Amino acid sequence: MLVDKRIRPKLEAALERYRTLTYEAVADVPVQMAETDEHLRSPMEARQKLQWKDAEPGTKWGKAWSSAWFAGSAVLPEACEGREVFIGAKIGGAERLVFVNGIAAGLVDSFEAGEPIPVHPSARACASGKAGQKLDIAIESYAGHPQNPSEDDGRHVQTFTKVQLMLRRDDVKDFYLDLRTLVNMMGYLDPNSLRYNRIMVGFEEVYKILPMLPAEVPEEQWRPAMNAAREILRPLLEAKNGDTMPFIGLTGHSHLDTAWLWPLDETIRKAARTFSTALTMMEQYPEYRFLQSAPCHADWMRVHYPEIFERIRAAVKQGQWEPNGGMWVEPDCNIPSGESMIRQFLFGQAFTQKYFDYTADVYWQPDVFGYSGALPQIMRGCGIRFFMTTKMGWNDTNRFPYDTFHWHGIDGSSVIAHFHNIHCWPEPRSLQDQWWTVQHKDVQDRRYVPYGFGDGGGGPQDEMIEISRRVVDLEGCPRSRHMSVSEYMNDLERDLAARLPVWTGELYLEKHRGTLTSIHGVKRGNRKAEIALRDAEWALSIARINGRDYPAGKLEKLWKVLLTDQFHDVLPGSSIAPVNDTAIGEFGEVKSGADALRDEAITSIGEAASGKVTLANSLSWTREGEVVLSGLPGGQAPAGDGVVTQSYEDIEGERNMAVIGLSVPSLGMTCVPLAPEKSTAGSPFVIDGSSVETPFASVRFDDRGRMVSFVDKATARELVRDGGTFNAFWFGEDAPADSDNWDIDADYVLKQHDPSRLVSREIIANGPLQLRIRSKFEIGDRSTITQDMVFHSTTPRVDFETQVDWRETHKLLKAGFDTTIFAENARHEIQFGHLQRPTHQNLSTDRARFEVCNHKWSDLSDAHYGIAILNDCKYGISVLGGDMRLTLLKSGTQPDHRGDNGVHRFDYALLPHDGTFSAAGVVRPAYEFNIPVVAVPGLCASTASLASVDAANVLIETVKWSEDGKALVLRLYEAEGALTRCRLSFGIDATRAAETNMLEEEQGELAIVDNGLNLEFRPFEIKTVRVEVEQTGVVRRS
Repeated sequence: MLVDKRIRPKLEAALERYRTLTYEAVADVPVQMAETDEHLRSPMEARQKLQWKDAEPGTKWGKAWSSAWFAGSAVLPEACEGREVFIGAKIGGAERLVFVNGIAAGLVDSFEAGEPIPVHPSARACASGKAGQKLDIAIESYAGHPQNPSEDDGRHVQTFTKVQLMLRRDDVKDFYLDLRTLVNMMGYLDPNSLRYNRIMVGFEEVYKILPMLPAEVPEEQWRPAMNAAREILRPLLEAKNGDTMPFIGLTGHSHLDTAWLWPLDETIRKAARTFSTALTMMEQYPEYRFLQSAPCHADWMRVHYPEIFERIRAAVKQGQWEPNGGMWVEPDCNIPSGESMIRQFLFGQAFTQKYFDYTADVYWQPDVFGYSGALPQIMRGCGIRFFMTTKMGWNDTNRFPYDTFHWHGIDGSSVIAHFHNIHCWPEPRSLQDQWWTVQHKDVQDRRYVPYGFGDGGGGPQDEMIEISRRVVDLEGCPRSRHMSVSEYMNDLERDLAARLPVWTGELYLEKHRGTLTSIHGVKRGNRKAEIALRDAEWALSIARINGRDYPAGKLEKLWKVLLTDQFHDVLPGSSIAPVNDTAIGEFGEVKSGADALRDEAITSIGEAASGKVTLANSLSWTREGEVVLSGLPGGQAPAGDGVVTQSYEDIEGERNMAVIGLSVPSLGMTCVPLAPEKSTAGSPFVIDGSSVETPFASVRFDDRGRMVSFVDKATARELVRDGGTFNAFWFGEDAPADSDNWDIDADYVLKQHDPSRLVSREIIANGPLQLRIRSKFEIGDRSTITQDMVFHSTTPRVDFETQVDWRETHKLLKAGFDTTIFAENARHEIQFGHLQRPTHQNLSTDRARFEVCNHKWSDLSDAHYGIAILNDCKYGISVLGGDMRLTLLKSGTQPDHRGDNGVHRFDYALLPHDGTFSAAGVVRPAYEFNIPVVAVPGLCASTASLASVDAANVLIETVKWSEDGKALVLRLYEAEGALTRCRLSFGIDATRAAETNMLEEEQGELAIVDNGLNLEFRPFEIKTVRVEVEQTGVVRRS
C-alpha cells in the first residue's frame, strides 16, 4: 500500500498534544506574596523590605510598572528521588525570575502542568532530587507597563493561581523532539528524494501504533506506544550526511535592547532573567555556548546581581560563555562621534579584560540602522578583526550583494564581515533556510546561526539545544555544532579569506532613515554632551600637566552614561517616552557635569583677576576672526588694539557678544582685559527693502522671507537656481507604511511643499560684526518658527538660529537650499572623515539613498566653488542635484506617542566658499560653528598652545590623559582624504612619544625632533599618540 500523504499533517497535529504531557505536577508550593514598585534584586532584600501576606489562588495583584514577590519553602516528596525537579509558576505578570535557595535559576513563563507549553515553562530547581530535601523558592514577577504612559493601568492587574513542583517526562520530551525534528525537515526535502520517502514510510509506521489523541486514552496505553514509535524514528535520526554539505556554526544568544519599549531599569532585570537561564542550561548541556555582547549588561550583573556575575565569570573560564562583541553597548552607528565609537570599544574591552581575562575580536552589532564607513579603521584600532550583523538584510529596495566579504573603510582598513540572522531555531528548516539564502555559494560554504529569543531577552529554550543535538550531522540537514563566534570567524578567515569579495565604504541601510532625526532633544543632547566631554578632557589634561589631579573616575562615569544612551534604540529616537525623557535628562547631566569639570580645570590653572577674562580654545588651530562669547559681566567687553565687539540678545533672550581682533592659541588659553563696552557706530550692511548687501553677498528676499537670490560678490556668481529658494521650510505629511519613528518612505517628497507663513520680520541687530534679522513663521496648523538670520562682516557664512514650537504629528520639516552647484557627488561628514554620495538617481541604490547621515556639515562643490550646510545637532539630509535639504524635525507617534511636540532649539548655517572643498574652507568652520571659545570672567590664565599641526587637513580631535595615568594622549585624523605629511608641534616639554592603537597600547616609539613629531597620514587615517611630559606627577582617580 502506498503511503497516505495525509499522515504527515496528522502527526504534526499530534506533536503539540504530546508536548502538553511533558510535565507532571507533584506538589503545590504554599507561598506568601508582597507587592512593590521597587526593583529589588534578591529574595533576602525583598523579605527584609516588603510587607508579606499569604497568596491564595485567585488573588489579584499588580498595576503598571509594579512587581510582586512570591516566596515559600517546599519539601521534595518521594517521587522526586533521583529526578530533575522543576518549578512552574502560574502567578501572572509579564516576566518572572525564579530563585532557588537564593540562587537565580532562570526565567519562567506563566504555566502549570497540563497546559500548552510556553517558551520557558519551568526553571530547574535541582539536578537530582532527594526525598525530604527542602527548597526555598522565591519568584519575582513584573506586572508590565503600557507603551503609552497615559493608557489605563487596569490592563496590568494580575492573578495568582499557584506555584508547583514538577517532574519532566523525559521520554515524552524526547519523542516530541525526535518527531518534531523529522517533521520540520520534511518541510524542505525534495519529495522525489529517497530520504523524503524513507521518512514518510517511517511516519506511516509511527501512525499505525501511536494514538493521535493521547489525552483520551490511559497513560498505560499511549506511553508504551509512544516509546515504540520513538524506536521507529531512531534510525531515521541516525542517518548521516555525505561528504558535501554546508556547515552551520551555532551559539545561543539573546539580543537584549539596553532600552526600547521598556526603561533601562527593567533591562537590568531582563538581563538577570536571561543570563541566569543561560547559566542553568550550561549545567544541563556541556556543549552549549552562549554569546553575550554588551559588557554594560555584564557590569549590571556585577553591581546588582553579583551571584549571577560570578557564575558568568566561571562560565567564561569554562569556555561556555563568550563575552565577545567589543563595545560597551550596541550603539547606533550613524550618529555617535568617532571618539564616542572608540570609547565604546575602550570601555568594553577594558571591562572584559579586567573581569574575564578576555579581549574581543568580533564587533557584534546585529540590529543597527546602518554602519559608518569609519568603522573598519576604528575596529582595527581597537583590536577587532571581524564584523557581524543581521540588519543589512532589512533593506527595503535592494538586496545587499554579499553575505561574507572584506569590508574596507574610508581609509582602506579592512575587516571580514559576515551576515547572519538572529531569533532563529537550530532546527532543520531554519538551518536550511540560512544556507539557501547565502548568495555566493561558490565562495561561502558556511553560515553562523545565533539562536534564541531576543530584543527583550529570553534567549534559547532547552528544546532548542535538544534539537541542536539531533542535527549535528543529520542526513539532509547542514552539518552544525556549537562554537564560539571567535572560533567560527577565525576558521572562516583561514579557509575563505583569499576568495572573498570586497565592499568599500559605508553599509547604508535602506530603511529606518527617520532615526537620523526622530526625537530632537535626544539628538541635540548627544551632540552637546559629546562636545562637553571633549572640552573637559582637554582642559583637565592641561591642568594635569600643571600638577593638578585628573578626575579619571568622574570622567569615566560621565562617559559611560553617554555611551549607554547611545544605544541603538535610544539615540535614534525609537523608544517609548520614558526612555526618551531619561536620555534627554542624562545627556543634560553629562554636559553640565563635563562643563563643571572643564571650568574647574581652567580655574585651577589661572589666578583670580577682576577686570579680566580667560578665553579657552579646545580646537587645534588658533581662533581668530569672529568669536561669540557668553557669560561676560554686563556692560563689559574684551579690550585691546584692533578689538571690535557687538553685543546682542539671541532668540532665547541670552546676552552674547561677537568679537573680532582676538587670537586664542590652539588647544590653549589667553587672558585679555575687560573694559566698559563701547557703542560702535557704523555697519557694513546695507538694507534696501527686500534686499541686503553684506561685505560678501547681495541677497534678495521674497515676501515670504525666503532668499530668492544670493550673489557672491567676489565671483559674481548666483547661488540660487532659477525658481529656487534658500532657507525654505519644506513641510509635509510623514506617514510611513510601518516603523513610524524609524522610517521615512521615499514617497514623502510627494507630500512636501513650503506652506510657511511669514508673520513678522524685524532687524534686531545691525552693527560692525553682525546683521540679525528676526522672523516669525507659522507652519502647519499650530506650529511656529522663530529664527534669527545672521549675516557676518568677516565671513560669508549665514547662520539660522532657530526655535520651533512644534505641535505636529506625522509631519516632516526640512530647510531647503536650491543651489546652482552641479556635482555628481556631495560630501557628508562622518566619524573621522567624510563620504561622497551621489546627488543623482541613476541606479536603484542611488534612489534608495534619498536620506543620508551627516555630522557637522555637508558640502556640494564643483571644481572651483562650493556650498556647505553646517549644523549643530541635525543628522539627516537629502541632496538631489543641486538641492540640499537639511531635515529639522520628524513627528512620528510610535513608540513615543507625543510626536516630538515641544519647543526645540537648533542652529544651522549656509557657508559658500570660493574654491572646491577643503578642510580649511569647510571642516574647520564646522568645528568652530559647534565648539565656541569658552570665556571665564574674573580669571587670568594664559597658556601656550598645547599642540598644533601645520597642515589644515590634519585635526587633533581628542586630548586626554592616558588610561594608565602616566601620559598625555592626542588623537589626530586626516580630514580631506589626502596623503599628508605634517608636523605636530608641542607647547610642552615632551620627553618621549609613541604611537598607540586606540586602546592606548603602544605600537612603536616616535622620534621627537625639536619638541615635535614628523608624521605621515594616509587618507582619513586616525593616529593616536602618547606623549610623556616633564613633571607630570601622579594621577589620582576620584
